Amino acid sequence: MARGAHSIFFVVTGVALVFVVHVAVVIWALKWALRSRARRVGEQTDQEGGGCGGGGAGGLSAEEVGELPSHELKEGAAAGDCAVCLDAFRVGDQCRVLPGCDHGFHAECVDSWLRKSRRCPICRAVVVAGAVAEAAAVEIVTER
Repeated sequence: MARGAHSIFFVVTGVALVFVVHVAVVIWALKWALRSRARRVGEQTDQEGGGCGGGGAGGLSAEEVGELPSHELKEGAAAGDCAVCLDAFRVGDQCRVLPGCDHGFHAECVDSWLRKSRRCPICRAVVVAGAVAEAAAVEIVTER
């Protein structure tokens, strides 16, 4: 009789343990899904130009984009790839360097980006037009 009671006790304990582990996994999965969804919504808000960090609603105006420093890529200048179109910089390309973070892009590529979002496509820093005067020698930074 005692042997049967021990078996029942271990079966009930095992079933209860499996149930508790199952509930814990379900709760963890729900929390993970909610955090993941919140992160996606936050990224989507950032891409639209809003969100925290002072990005403002929408992108820069055409006048503000025109105020940003740009230059023609010269022979012997440091080369890399434009993070927007993923094409290599070539001599003679019109390039734009964002003030503050110094990331460089093809002017045409980053101009269309900045009309939608006020944030740098690489580091997500807020771009402020007219904040920095154009430098005489500008180096494009593709990585930090």
